[in-house]
Amino acid sequence: MASLRFSPDKSVAGGPAPSSSVTSAEWLPKSLVATAAWAAVLFFAFAVTAIFLSRRTGSIAMLWYANAAIVVLLQGKPERQWPVLLGAAALGNVAANWVFGDPWLLILSFTVGNAFEILIGAMLLRRYCVPADCVSRPGRLSLALLLAGVVPAFLAATLGASLLSTRGVGPIDKLWLSWFEGSSIGSVALLPLGLLLAARGWRPLWQELRRPSVLLALLLTVGISLTAPTSLPHPYVYISIALVLLASVGRFTGAALGVLLCSLSVAVLIAQGAFQPLMTIHSLNEGLFYLPLILVLLPPLLLAATLERIQDGVSELAQREDDFRNLYEKAPVLMHSVGIDRRLLSVNDEWLARLGYERSEVLGRPSTDFLTPESCRYAEEVVIPMFLKQGFLRDVDYQMVTKSGEVLDVQLSAIWQRDAHGRPVRTLSVIKETTEQRRLAAELVAEKERIEVTLQSIGDGVVTTDEQGRITYMNPVAEQLVGRRLDEARGLAFSAVVHMFDDIAGAPLLSPIENCLYGKRVAGVPQSAVLRDRHGKEYGVQNSVAPILGKNGMLIGAVMVFQDVSEARALSQRLAYLAHHDSLTDLPNRVLFQDRVHQACQFALRHRTRFAVIFMDLDHFKHVNDSLGHAVGDELLKKVSQRLTSTLRGSDTVCRLGGDEFVMLLSDIGGPEDVGEVAKKILREVGVPCVLEGTEVNVGISLGIAVFPSDGDDPETLMKHADAAMYRSKREGRNRYQFFSRAVDQAASARLRLEADMRRGLAEGQFVAHYQPIIDAATGKPVALEALARWDRPEHGLQSPLVFITVAEESGLIVPLGAAMLRCACEQLRAWQGTPLGHITIAVNVSPVQLAHAGFIEMVADTLQSTGVAGAQLAFEITESTLMTDPDATLGLLQRIKTLGIRIAVDDFGTGYSSLSHLKRFPVDSVKIDRSFVRDLETDPDDRELVKAIVAMSRSLRLRVVAEGVETDVQSEMLTAMGCTSLQGFLYARPADAATVGRWLQAAMAGQPAAVE
Repeated sequence: MASLRFSPDKSVAGGPAPSSSVTSAEWLPKSLVATAAWAAVLFFAFAVTAIFLSRRTGSIAMLWYANAAIVVLLQGKPERQWPVLLGAAALGNVAANWVFGDPWLLILSFTVGNAFEILIGAMLLRRYCVPADCVSRPGRLSLALLLAGVVPAFLAATLGASLLSTRGVGPIDKLWLSWFEGSSIGSVALLPLGLLLAARGWRPLWQELRRPSVLLALLLTVGISLTAPTSLPHPYVYISIALVLLASVGRFTGAALGVLLCSLSVAVLIAQGAFQPLMTIHSLNEGLFYLPLILVLLPPLLLAATLERIQDGVSELAQREDDFRNLYEKAPVLMHSVGIDRRLLSVNDEWLARLGYERSEVLGRPSTDFLTPESCRYAEEVVIPMFLKQGFLRDVDYQMVTKSGEVLDVQLSAIWQRDAHGRPVRTLSVIKETTEQRRLAAELVAEKERIEVTLQSIGDGVVTTDEQGRITYMNPVAEQLVGRRLDEARGLAFSAVVHMFDDIAGAPLLSPIENCLYGKRVAGVPQSAVLRDRHGKEYGVQNSVAPILGKNGMLIGAVMVFQDVSEARALSQRLAYLAHHDSLTDLPNRVLFQDRVHQACQFALRHRTRFAVIFMDLDHFKHVNDSLGHAVGDELLKKVSQRLTSTLRGSDTVCRLGGDEFVMLLSDIGGPEDVGEVAKKILREVGVPCVLEGTEVNVGISLGIAVFPSDGDDPETLMKHADAAMYRSKREGRNRYQFFSRAVDQAASARLRLEADMRRGLAEGQFVAHYQPIIDAATGKPVALEALARWDRPEHGLQSPLVFITVAEESGLIVPLGAAMLRCACEQLRAWQGTPLGHITIAVNVSPVQLAHAGFIEMVADTLQSTGVAGAQLAFEITESTLMTDPDATLGLLQRIKTLGIRIAVDDFGTGYSSLSHLKRFPVDSVKIDRSFVRDLETDPDDRELVKAIVAMSRSLRLRVVAEGVETDVQSEMLTAMGCTSLQGFLYARPADAATVGRWLQAAMAGQPAAVE
């Protein structure tokens, strides 16, 4: 308080504090500075008003509102702002007392007491009271007035009276009573309005005051408060009646505002001296003057809070009824209510919408009218009696019929609704449509049956467990693999039924199911996993284990799908073995050999040792393979591999590179002489004749040797040098061995250069065709030409096939070379079309490599089509050994050639192993007797007999016979006499370019033969 009045000429001042609320009031300023300014101004205004009224002549005391106002303000702000706001209120307090000229020590006493009262009130209000509850609950309102008004006033009065009495302001009892009474009544008058503002804000207050009845009651209350004390006996009775009327009309808003205005009216009257208490000799009579005012103010406030509570209850009840009605009518399930007479009393909107009726069409009708006949009978005979007996139904299956005739599957649940006396009034029923659920259930059953059939039929084992790892299901495959039936294993731990081991380590594997359940992720087992059944039999398995999760993501179990991969694993191991071994001889292949040479290089470098690499090639193996067949050739290769393996040490390695090529690794050798001895032993052992399918076969071998580190210190170099030495061995006579040397290296380099030059020559068109005439033996006229390849090699001149044909065969360049020669021949035939040479046929040599090349027939057909040459003008010369390489495949290929019209001649006939029966199989047109038989025809009777036999055999097959290599007249006469149809050789013409041969042909046809040199 800031002023306490004890006599007409002496007064003092002081005051109380607002309740705190966690909720920030919207009517307060947002910024701290603005709020502090508002607190200072508010306190100043209330304090100045109270002090002014208390010091009016005739005024006996004062009502103090300032502290309650600041308590209300603090409850709407965070506690961290309270010190600033308390400071601002203190400034307002100092300013108010300073205006009236109070001493500074007196001002300080007032300020300390008021601040203390405000702080206590705000703390208690925030801790124990909620503004919204206080305006609608009388008990809460009383508690708020007690804690925020009376208790702080009591404590502050004690502190303030003590301080003021020491200053000689007056007796401590009167000081205490005046402070307590003024602050507590001010709090009772102002706090309700402050709590209302904190709970609801300004807008509801303003809207309530705009109601005429409230405004009229408020004006009436203020009028009575101003007139009754001065003109009527017992004025507080009239004021109380007016406040009760205002509380009835305006509820808490009217009561709170009316109480404040009523207290202000009384305070003004007292300040004006218009309303004075009766003076007695009792010294406290002046202080007790305001006590009846408290009794006048409290009942209307409590009544208003009670009416608010009742109104809230009524509104809440109405809202609940409305909510229930909306819930009933708008519920997304079907609902209806049936009376005691079994007729429909109400239905909700979903019921009407689903069955297709209007409400007026169904109310009053029996509820069974909307059931199918079967459901109606079931209801009458079973369900209704059961309901009458037990008083409720739950999930009764019915079928209802819509207005359109659609049948719905439903489940009905019902209870009795009873009156206050417990008598049944109506039934309340909830109907859940289950049409879709039943359809889904049927589909689920069917799907389950399909899954069961699938699991029973698939080749994979399937095991499922619960979340504890206990087995719940096994399909027949899983039962077979683990050796237990499902009824035996169900409920057992997975690890007790399924035993898995690592095939490599031999140790048990951790349960994949446990890993999956623990990590809640897909798990598996290593590739070496095996499953051991209860009888000890093992199966190689691979599996996948996945967690089974429910809709909410909770783990409910795991499933393992596994396959018996014993055969696949064995096959995989076999394939891995074959990836490093030759399938025919079971020897290491190139990949494994290169790895072992690499390891040997590393070992030799670390230990300063030496080793050797030996390349080996079978001499004339192709001849054996072609003449005796692939099966015999394969047996020969296996026999050679066995001999090599038995000849070498166990620490050595024998490898088959492919075809008839072998390579050996001799580890830890003493010197080249030791390798030479081993090479001789290999030559001796492998060279022993062997009998294959009744035929004795002699096979020589050529060996090439490279020694680490003198001939190379890496696998690639060593194998390359050994290969070069082997080729040198072949060129120097075969069936021998050759160490790598500089000369060998030079020869290998020369071969590589030759191959590179050939590739470049083919690209640049350096290869040309020369032609040699073939003469009719009877007439001496030319009938055909043989196309022969020549290489116009820069810096070397024109080179014959002897220089390059072997490299072309070995490198595969024979394919593009042969295609180029065929195109040259066809283009020449096209050039001669329409000339006297247009009837000439050209024979083209075809290599077995060309025949084996994919797309050979297509290349020939494209060449014929692009040049416009008929196939009948071409002949392909194919060696006898080529025919016997793969007779069945060769036969099919020759038949396709014949469809193009091309004739086929067997070249070098007599040098192979073909017989009359073999020759009859093939669609050949002629044979060419090899020049080796013609060369010694005059002196060697064996050659003469052989040629006669060939001619006789060919004539029996109606084949033309061409003898090549004819160089003398005697040879010509003898061959003609034997029956040869055509002759070819230097006697008639040497091979020449197209222009030269063309002139020779024209001269020969004109009867003027000229030599072609």
